[in-house]
Amino acid sequence: MNSKADLIAFTSDKPAYPQSKSKWFGKARKDKFRLVFSFYSPDGCEISMPIASMSAYLKREYPDVELVLDPVLIASDPIGYSPEKFAQRIETHDADLIAFSIMSPHWPPMEAYFAELKQKLPDLPILIGGYQAMLSQEETISNPNIDYICVGDGEYAIANAIDHLRGAKEGPADGNWEKLSDGSVYETDPHQIGDIQALPFPDYDIFEKEDGFDSVNSSIFGPKGVFVLPVMTGRGCPYRCTYCCNTPILEGWKTKKTFLRKYDPETMVEELIRLRDKYNVGYFEFWDELFLSNLKFVRAFLEIYKERLGLPFSINSRVEVMSEEFCNKVAEAGCHTIWFGIESGDEEYRSKMLGRKMTNKQVIEAAINCKKAGINRLTFNIVGMPLETATNMRRTLELNQKIKPEFFFFFPYIPLRGTPLYKTSLREGLLQDLKRNIHYLSSSNDKEFTLNLKEQPELLSQEEYSKICFEMLAFQDANNRLSYTDGDFEQGSEPAHADVLDKSFVLTEEASTITASVKENESPEMITPAAPIQPHRSVLSGLVNLFRS
Repeated sequence: MNSKADLIAFTSDKPAYPQSKSKWFGKARKDKFRLVFSFYSPDGCEISMPIASMSAYLKREYPDVELVLDPVLIASDPIGYSPEKFAQRIETHDADLIAFSIMSPHWPPMEAYFAELKQKLPDLPILIGGYQAMLSQEETISNPNIDYICVGDGEYAIANAIDHLRGAKEGPADGNWEKLSDGSVYETDPHQIGDIQALPFPDYDIFEKEDGFDSVNSSIFGPKGVFVLPVMTGRGCPYRCTYCCNTPILEGWKTKKTFLRKYDPETMVEELIRLRDKYNVGYFEFWDELFLSNLKFVRAFLEIYKERLGLPFSINSRVEVMSEEFCNKVAEAGCHTIWFGIESGDEEYRSKMLGRKMTNKQVIEAAINCKKAGINRLTFNIVGMPLETATNMRRTLELNQKIKPEFFFFFPYIPLRGTPLYKTSLREGLLQDLKRNIHYLSSSNDKEFTLNLKEQPELLSQEEYSKICFEMLAFQDANNRLSYTDGDFEQGSEPAHADVLDKSFVLTEEASTITASVKENESPEMITPAAPIQPHRSVLSGLVNLFRS
């Protein structure tokens, strides 16, 4: 097994492990250990990057462990995947362990599944990982049906859980918390893997279906007609946005300089070539927390990518680095779309409440630079945040109306435990009952957009919130204009941009000084207009896809 020399945090200075109180130590006695991975899957075609990474590690280091993937298809098949039906499915696997990767918004609807599993299969240990377990340790382990939680990076931790169940070594399952027979919890430190190059690249084979990968398309906003594959060039983000789950993880990282981890550029491109050839990939989506976390890596990577691969791709970025030079560079390498967060159009609120210091002028300049380079813009925006006013929300809409991104996307604020903005919500008494399902966008009948915080009529009433959300929805319907054709992405062709039915690039006086720098007779409208636009996916389906990772 890997020496784990790259493991930054390891259990130390803990009370002696009371092995006699362990309900599970040495209970897995079969020759063939069987592990079931599961996660909340809206329609069954998603790829979970954490599971892909753990699967790769286990296949390399534990070839005798059999891995099974059985996601919970709540949205696409609520009857077939009711808690009762799901438990029946899991029973057929005869598993030794079931491990869930759970994001915090998915926790409330998933609790019924854990209860049914434990009732039907009391001898099957349940392990929870993902951001839910990392950010809400006490809440997660206190669920009476949960036996283990993984509190950090999962690759070595899941291996330790397997060794623990097998009785392969004395002591706790490091990297996990374990609920003991007397109800107490034995805590270990979270694993923090400093050198991700010690790990194998993610395993996508575990997501293959009977039709191969024909029904697998994990694109959040990518094209149709080609296989879109999510990939990551590293882990970590240096910023401390108050609403983001990465912020408390960064704050708890013992050696912060190692938090930003990237693969070697040459090795990364070689892996992408392998993936392209194996799966006939036509488009890559980079799902890094922040693709630009290491600009030295980015420069080297893009040069190699352009020379050896050249497939169209999308990245996430921050407006502060989206200079004209940068946009031209990524466009030359094949960048098709840049996602960037605006979050709020109110500069003061965005800076004070969200920790985002960029100006609206920078947002507009970045949008212009992208458009001039032929790159499509996708903006992320959050609504219904703590202490947000109706005026704040309208400024978010107005800023997007100025830049007219090729895809405007908005979604409700979701309070993530442990984040600074969650603490603000708690301090202000704004949190709702966390046992209810969190609304990604709206109520089930879509007649009213639903706040995930308590109403504050003096700042933003439920009525005002819903009204402005419908205005945003109308803008989204009228504005969003990405349209894809299969011919744009033929293998070996030049990197193609999306066809766009452009509806004019109108800026207010605020941007007049910016546009003045555009050379005479040089229009910022560089993206080729298309034939009639294809209807874009519904807002709700887009949100469903947002949480695939």
